[in-house]
Amino acid sequence: MTNHSSGNTVGDQRREEGRSHFTSILSFMLNDVSHPEMALLADWATNEPGCLHTSQLSHLRNQKMRMLGVKSLDSLGRINTSAHALKTDRKGAFRKMDTASTTARIEEIVERFDPVLHPETGEPLDAGDLMMVYLGYLQLPNLVPSAAVDEKEMAAAAKKIGGWVEALIEERGLKFRDGLQLIKDKWTGSDSGRDLFCQVVAGMADYNAEQLRGELETIAQTVSSLIDEDVVAEDVIEMINA
Repeated sequence: MTNHSSGNTVGDQRREEGRSHFTSILSFMLNDVSHPEMALLADWATNEPGCLHTSQLSHLRNQKMRMLGVKSLDSLGRINTSAHALKTDRKGAFRKMDTASTTARIEEIVERFDPVLHPETGEPLDAGDLMMVYLGYLQLPNLVPSAAVDEKEMAAAAKKIGGWVEALIEERGLKFRDGLQLIKDKWTGSDSGRDLFCQVVAGMADYNAEQLRGELETIAQTVSSLIDEDVVAEDVIEMINA
């Protein structure tokens, strides 16, 4: 019989690793946003002031909190989903988010904020996903902030990406229609994101810089499948702009 009173159990180890990975994700979210700015985003996203304090962020980031508070979890999930919706689908999904009024200050912070996306669905992590991370059931590979790509590079890539992907399809010796089907088969993000990407590749639509930034991780995964080589978001932008 296993003696659970001595040493760490498998569950203890999983949860410890989960807390550590949660800290990595929080650091990713705070990559270009200060603690006070994150607290402002929480007020905006939850439409409820005071849900997330700078001291809580510090404790979470330094792994000094053994229990993740419900309001902190709710706030971080709402920030992530609301910011993603504002950046990628302002006239659609964002209108259903029920945030507080979006001020120029919030817009400026959101522009710098890099949403964290689910590795399988490509959707922004919500509070439930973040809890799964905290408990050690969900890990995100290659967590690299796409904010490392500056706005000028992102804007330049947004104009060229359609023709660039079309050239990748040709290099593989595929008919354009077959290439689009391969993209659809390999796409791991949302259906709306997939459809827009295919329209951009077909020359029927254009990305702006923020739309491209929001989908960049998913696009990198799709490109990796097209060229049979693992690439990350920054690689994609560098390849497009080369």
